Amino acid sequence: MYAPMGGAVGGAGMGAGGAGMHGGGGVAMHGGQFQANGGMGSGGMAGGHIHNGVGAGTVNGMTYTGPFLTTSNTMATGILPGVMRPSGALMSDGAGTCSCSGCGQVGCAGGCASCMGCGGQVTSAGAQMAFVGDGRGDYITSTTYKYVGNGGGNLSLVSQEKRSCWPCLLGVLGLILLVGVALLCLQTSTTTIKSTGVTGLPKTCQFWGDPHLVTFDGARPSFYGGGEYWIVKNDAVKIQGRYEGTKYTLGLAATQKVAVGGSFIGDNIIEVEPMEEAYGGRILVNGQQVLKEFGTTSVGGATIVFDGVGVLVDQAASQWKKNIVHLSLPRGIHMEVFRWGNYIDMTINMRPLAGGQDGSCGNFNGDAKDDSTQDVYSRIGARIAHGDMLFANRVQIEWTVEEDNMLNTCPADTKTAAETKCRKEMPEGSSEMQIKSCMFDNCFGMNEHALRTARIYASEADRIAAADTA
Repeated sequence: MYAPMGGAVGGAGMGAGGAGMHGGGGVAMHGGQFQANGGMGSGGMAGGHIHNGVGAGTVNGMTYTGPFLTTSNTMATGILPGVMRPSGALMSDGAGTCSCSGCGQVGCAGGCASCMGCGGQVTSAGAQMAFVGDGRGDYITSTTYKYVGNGGGNLSLVSQEKRSCWPCLLGVLGLILLVGVALLCLQTSTTTIKSTGVTGLPKTCQFWGDPHLVTFDGARPSFYGGGEYWIVKNDAVKIQGRYEGTKYTLGLAATQKVAVGGSFIGDNIIEVEPMEEAYGGRILVNGQQVLKEFGTTSVGGATIVFDGVGVLVDQAASQWKKNIVHLSLPRGIHMEVFRWGNYIDMTINMRPLAGGQDGSCGNFNGDAKDDSTQDVYSRIGARIAHGDMLFANRVQIEWTVEEDNMLNTCPADTKTAAETKCRKEMPEGSSEMQIKSCMFDNCFGMNEHALRTARIYASEADRIAAADTA
């Protein structure tokens, strides 16, 4: 046997016919040894072959057991859970020929062992140990050897750690979850009411003066004729206004009163009037006066606050003392009613209502073009029907000379069409003055400054009285 560099492989049972290598010789590594504990199987290593081996070996104090396998069927049982592969491979064709890389060709009589002492590759043809599996998932862990030390002689154990795809899969799933949450947040940043087709962002409808107003969608219709009007008409939410002419507006209507009711506040009715007794002078809940002075009360889930704090709709009114009613209503509806001597200004802030809505504040569908005075009348009528009134009674319409003269300037075909529409759209039993009031709105409802035209037809006394108004 070859025994380069000193050291021995051999020992008990290492003779011919015993459990060991042919001739019981030894092979030395660089500074270390390979020791067969009782022999390398029943057949041992004879003539350079490893026969029928189920053996045990110890390297650097660590014992390895297991069967060996060669293509020459000289090791017939199992696969050693690891492969002795320094930096190459022991090559044996099973017929007594061996070859080595790293230290040259060595005959079979040398047991193909001297390669191990040279740092060369040791390969067993047909008996090479390898990983199983496709290399991209789980696989069987193998134990390999490598040369260590400056002389490259000793063999050291190298263990392969089992890899897993779970971290990758969990990372991908986490990314998918993050994207899903982001998309969900984007989809739920706003609420959409299908009945109106617009996003549910709150908007404000404003009333001021004689009466000017801006709808939720931004249109600017006017309602100059007297009477009771729908401001917001909905199955559950009902807000109504009384528009009435004064001497200061030459008969053209201003907002004189507002009423809030419907099932959303338990069918209670809240009414707010101007400050002067001649024009009401009260805040009412179900017909009973409340809050004669600044203070707070509530009914049906609605909170009513009366104070002097608020941002004016019409800065022209800033010269007067503020008397403001704040209504905090269910469904996120907030109203501010500015009580002046003989009229009120008002703001209504809300989201589009489920089931749709209409009235002087428009239908809140995102389209300002269908909020004209005529469009509103054609959809819900020119005045509130008798059975829908929140107010206890209807106001008595006074038709002024200025209004009559101004109506006569309406083009004949427009005036005729207006009369036809009003007789159809006004509640049954309406007086002729109420019909004319409706006709006036049809002729001049989209003129924001009809009061300027009315002054042309006003008497001197009426013009002086109206001089301080918008």
